[in-house]
Amino acid sequence: MNQALENQIDSTDIRILQALMDDGRIAYSTLADEIGSSNTLVHQRVKKLRDQGILKKPVFLVSPEHAGYDTSAFVLMIVREAHEILEVIEALKRIPEVVSCISIMGRYDLMVRVYAVNNRHLQDIVHEKLQAIPGVEGTNTMVAFEVSFERQIAIPDAETVATYRAHKKA
Repeated sequence: MNQALENQIDSTDIRILQALMDDGRIAYSTLADEIGSSNTLVHQRVKKLRDQGILKKPVFLVSPEHAGYDTSAFVLMIVREAHEILEVIEALKRIPEVVSCISIMGRYDLMVRVYAVNNRHLQDIVHEKLQAIPGVEGTNTMVAFEVSFERQIAIPDAETVATYRAHKKA
């Protein structure tokens, strides 16, 4: 949350965000009843949150296991030259088994999350797709046994934001 948004989100917005994170398909009328507000206010607030970029598009999350993917892995990637990182990221976007890519600091430059049907499929993805990307110097693959939990980010309260923003400036 940047400073421009910091003063624009109030407790009503936070309650709306929390409800939508629990159930993105909740009817606005039901949401209005839950937070003790009008349907019109909920519509206005959701539109504001979308316009500000706080709310992204609602989606259904597909269960990788039920879709046929039994293997999940995180692959750390070293990119040969810094100027090649954007090209590597664009190449990663074209690999359907790569579901996220994060720029990181340290020995590695990127961390990608990959889903595969099985370990053999993962091996093929790493060797034939990831390591074949021009500019990729090396990889380190960590297979995940299971995802214990995943969740949305917590919405920080105004006091927490103010405390840490003030600490940052000091």
